[in-house]
Amino acid sequence: MFRRPTRTVTETVNGVDVEYTVPDLTPMPRLPFNLDATLRRALFTTATLMTLGAIIWGTVAIGSMLALLAPAWAAYLVAGVFDAAWAACLIAEWLLRYDSTRAKTPMRAGIAMLVVSMAAIIVHGALAGSWGWAVGIIGALVSAAAKGVWAIGMHTIRIKLEPKYEAYLRARQQQTGTELALALGDRDQALTEDRTVKLRLALEARRGDTKTTVNQVAVQPEPTPVQPTVQAPDQPVNQIDPAPEPAPVQAVQAGNRTTDRPTLPDDQVAELLRRLKLGEQITKQDAADILGVPPSTAYRRLTAAKDQLRQYN
Repeated sequence: MFRRPTRTVTETVNGVDVEYTVPDLTPMPRLPFNLDATLRRALFTTATLMTLGAIIWGTVAIGSMLALLAPAWAAYLVAGVFDAAWAACLIAEWLLRYDSTRAKTPMRAGIAMLVVSMAAIIVHGALAGSWGWAVGIIGALVSAAAKGVWAIGMHTIRIKLEPKYEAYLRARQQQTGTELALALGDRDQALTEDRTVKLRLALEARRGDTKTTVNQVAVQPEPTPVQPTVQAPDQPVNQIDPAPEPAPVQAVQAGNRTTDRPTLPDDQVAELLRRLKLGEQITKQDAADILGVPPSTAYRRLTAAKDQLRQYN
């Protein structure tokens, strides 16, 4: 949908500066007529129409010949491959128009496939009768003409780069392709890790190893029996040694959390999931202390563990 351009107006209304937009009625400058661009567009439009006509003619001619030995739907479906093959090579040649070395492969492959298609059309005409070979040759020249117009159009836009610039362009393309490949590799690794965690949890749930819930209270360690105190001979009877103060629960839990820290992301998520199943209330800082990782990383691991816990509840 066409949107009319606007401009911002700043005015003072009763001592207050206000800004508002109004339609910009300034006439847009028109670009001068470009004859070269128009002719180039007409050239490639003609080449495209000729290619479509060649594909249709080749499909009809070769398909009727193949229909003698195969079902009609299969014959015409396969017949379209002949001309579509060299047309696809034209697309590859267009994409590599700035790389003369790599463009040679689709150019030569397109010519070879064009020769095969023309030969098949001529054979179809020869089987039609005494003058059929002439019709076959004329039909084959339709594909040759379309290919020729494309070759002329490619010649008008192809720019011959100097070797150093071709090498520079090839290096940039390789760098971009490498970055894309690495990004895809990272994505595949992340997906694989996620599937591995889900598979482990599914197997664990199927075996029934863990049957705890979120609301289940964590198992408390058994209290250590109090040893009887031996009273010194010179100690008064009514004087009792004070019992040692119990260690704070937070310190004990922190000490337990720092032992045997997992290092792999999957193991870290599994460790947090195990503790959540036991009923522990874990915060981002608690997860960082348990795993020995920065709070940002601990938050991601904790979020993944909570998501997996919700899936099995």
